[in-house]
Amino acid sequence: MARLQQVGPRMGTDAVLLHQTVADRLGIHVTDLRCLQRLTETGPVTAGELVASTGLTTGAITRMLDRLERAGFVLREHDREDRRRVIVRPVPERLADIGPLYAGLAKAYAGLVAQYTDDQLALFLDLFERLHQMSVQVTAELRDQQGEPPWHPPPATPQPAPQPQKPPRKRRS
Repeated sequence: MARLQQVGPRMGTDAVLLHQTVADRLGIHVTDLRCLQRLTETGPVTAGELVASTGLTTGAITRMLDRLERAGFVLREHDREDRRRVIVRPVPERLADIGPLYAGLAKAYAGLVAQYTDDQLALFLDLFERLHQMSVQVTAELRDQQGEPPWHPPPATPQPAPQPQKPPRKRRS
């Protein structure tokens, strides 16, 4: 069990580093890359739906969409039924630039997975699905706790600033 507790966080770190490297190659932020992944899964969504699904603030989503639009990965369109709503659409031609950056990983993954039986793969799939659900639940719980300010050590007691010394008066002789 202790070994599993070491391997899990290491895999998470490996994934973060991989995605950061891909994002660097594309000239975007890693958060932007993960948002693009979400858009490939869902298709067009509203900016508000991105706020809800990512936990980012509306300001952060706006800045992210500005970057992604400048890089050609998304288009923003006003909703035909409610012009106040903005629909975010991925640009398929630009998304096609992402896949080749993961080609080496996909090939290695296929070779690794081929070494396991269908029963073993079913067990892994069950584990990964459960880990995903657990992550979603823990993330939701942490977001629900956002109303409570994080603990910060109390500030040090301020010391009075030293008073400037007046130069001694010269006596007249």
